[in-house]
Amino acid sequence: MTIPLTFGVELEFAVASTHLNNNDPHPDHPGRIHFARSDQCRLTPDSEQRARVHEAIYVALHSAGLPMGPQPICDYMSWFVTDDLTIDPPHRNAPCNSPVYRWHSAEVISPALYFPPESLTQIRVACATISTEFRVAATRTTGLHVHVGDGADGFSHSTVRNLITLLWGFEPQLQTLFPPHRHSQTWCMPLRVDSMYAWRHPDWTIATFLEDMFSSKFGTVGALVRAFEVCGGDRCAVEFSNLDDPMVAIKQTIEFRAHPGTLDGDDVIMWVKTVVGLVQWAREADSSQLMSLMAYAEAGNGEFSITSLLKMLGLPEQAEFYKGKLHPLIVAAENAGREYEIQDLARPRTDVLEEFGIGADGVATRDNWTEDLIFDPYC
Repeated sequence: MTIPLTFGVELEFAVASTHLNNNDPHPDHPGRIHFARSDQCRLTPDSEQRARVHEAIYVALHSAGLPMGPQPICDYMSWFVTDDLTIDPPHRNAPCNSPVYRWHSAEVISPALYFPPESLTQIRVACATISTEFRVAATRTTGLHVHVGDGADGFSHSTVRNLITLLWGFEPQLQTLFPPHRHSQTWCMPLRVDSMYAWRHPDWTIATFLEDMFSSKFGTVGALVRAFEVCGGDRCAVEFSNLDDPMVAIKQTIEFRAHPGTLDGDDVIMWVKTVVGLVQWAREADSSQLMSLMAYAEAGNGEFSITSLLKMLGLPEQAEFYKGKLHPLIVAAENAGREYEIQDLARPRTDVLEEFGIGADGVATRDNWTEDLIFDPYC
């Protein structure tokens, strides 16, 4: 029996706080905004306040029953709260913002989870807890990052080759899943634009690309990783560097970075299902299946859309979910991302918390998950 793939998510967002003496700009929102001691009158330094915010998130996730370590530590076996200084506050005119708010960057990292459906419910509860217990916004500079692994085995050469070929051949279609400002963001650059292969082969065609992918020069995972690493930016939209990094002993994963930040659990789960589905197809496909699929890469996005691709890959649920949410495949204008000027706070999801037996006090009344959902990278 094939062992399920493993995955983990990184949720990036900004958290609002304010002083106890300030009026509440959003009194109907259940999320807390006060993190200082009740007897504290002085202005709290950002670093101290941010630490309190992170601690409060850790406590909230723990109370909701998610697997948390006794101490906040990133061991990939428990949920972890940390910082990301690349995260900016919301747009100054956005409805979620207020002059009395101070915004703090935060990143929540899941454990490495096997991919049965029960694992995805941890994502739903984490997103619902954060968006209900706090005032948060996934701002323009945030991303949703999903790591996919093959357990303790690591990915085979054929899986990595098949996946890179799939991602390269249908990158225009995949880009329509995201708003244009994510198509040229330095932390998620397209493979066709900013990978080493793209820079070294500016006149590539699908035929020459396929010839290269099946040649001896790309006959190892390391050779593939080095050819498709980022060139001028900070990261590519899909990162393979963890597969060939001597400093990385644990996180042997492929990282999907293109999705904009979100705390909508349904969106997060569907993207996890999508990228795991892509990797699963790459793991199982033989070279003839890959070549048959790549015949459609010549058609372009106008004749062969992302929904057509997802259906052909055996992902009809994902095709149905995304079909009404596609974005134009255009170069991002200078004012791209205008939707963040009307951004509201992430929607509270008390309905999700109630579904999993989490009360109004944020405390779980039952155990929802078993330990065997978590992949132990140290075994």
